[in-house]
Amino acid sequence: MQAPLVEKIGLFQLYLLIIIFQIGSAVVVGVAQDAKQDAWIAILIASVIGAVIIYIYSFILSYDIGQNLFGIMGRIFGRAIAISLSFVYIVYFFYIASRVLRDFLELLTTTIFPNTPIEILGIIFMLVVIYVVYLGPEVLARTAETFAPYIFLFLVLTSVFLLAGGDINFANLEPILPEGFGRVFDVIFPGLIGFPFGEAIALTMIMAITTKFQHVSKVSMAAVITTGLLLASIKIFKLSVLGTNISGRSSFPLLAAGREISFAQFIERVDPIIIFVMMLGIFIKVSLFFFGGLKGLEYIFNIPYRYFTLPIGMAIVLFSILISANYAEHIEEGIRFVPMYMHMPLQIGIPAILALLVLWKKKQAKGGKQVAN
Repeated sequence: MQAPLVEKIGLFQLYLLIIIFQIGSAVVVGVAQDAKQDAWIAILIASVIGAVIIYIYSFILSYDIGQNLFGIMGRIFGRAIAISLSFVYIVYFFYIASRVLRDFLELLTTTIFPNTPIEILGIIFMLVVIYVVYLGPEVLARTAETFAPYIFLFLVLTSVFLLAGGDINFANLEPILPEGFGRVFDVIFPGLIGFPFGEAIALTMIMAITTKFQHVSKVSMAAVITTGLLLASIKIFKLSVLGTNISGRSSFPLLAAGREISFAQFIERVDPIIIFVMMLGIFIKVSLFFFGGLKGLEYIFNIPYRYFTLPIGMAIVLFSILISANYAEHIEEGIRFVPMYMHMPLQIGIPAILALLVLWKKKQAKGGKQVAN
């Protein structure tokens, strides 16, 4: 087997990838809906917890710099146990990639392509993902770096047009915390912790190959806080435009808010721009989950991940369609089952055990060096 290619990305690219990844499907389906007008508060609190979580991920990776999550599990648990855990994470990464892809396909078939078969849209979208992931993480990082300014620009312009058009009513955010923090904390755990902040577990593949690893934890935490501020701002604008009732009932609240834009009787119907922003976020998120699962296969079979891109990519398209009979069932599964029974064990449980073992082994190694001296 040929020696693996040395692939590296920069700190700024990591920063952008984390932000776009976590915004991803969060702006498509919305988050913290049950918190109503206090959703933005829940998002800000959850982002602080998310920063702690991603710090733990970087701490795990610091045990053997350059190794990803699968390699670290092999060092800590041994290859036999690591292969079993890797298989669980592979299924998880591919499953979430399928769910995120289904989110976007539902958006497309509902708004732009109602007469186009969902299978065709899924195949076309996934072929682009397969191509970029095949080219490698450096190309994916440069793609995020190229399109990030457009994402931020369109989000800012959408907010400006809503303000200028007089569509925003900040009274919709009142009353603040009418029931105290109880409802906010119910939304944070496990919902907001698992989606989108805890999903950064997939980013350990990218964090491991980032240059100047000593700065990865700080950059990652800053990116998560930035994501929280962006999502909270987006939520404030959505609630201010739509109100809690309409926002809660809307399948795609950001798109619904964007449809209210009517600036100077000239700028309106900006749906394509908003969908373009959503598409970029979904593209990065699906790509990173896809890449994470492929790296797991590479670890198990000792075969370069590129050999798996096409067959696994097509399988993800198929599974994204078979995953649920309709969109309502898809959302229900994402709310009731996924956060507690998938996100919490794989985003919090196993990483917490890994972090404790890494801490213990580091202390042992430090103690051994002191004795030797």
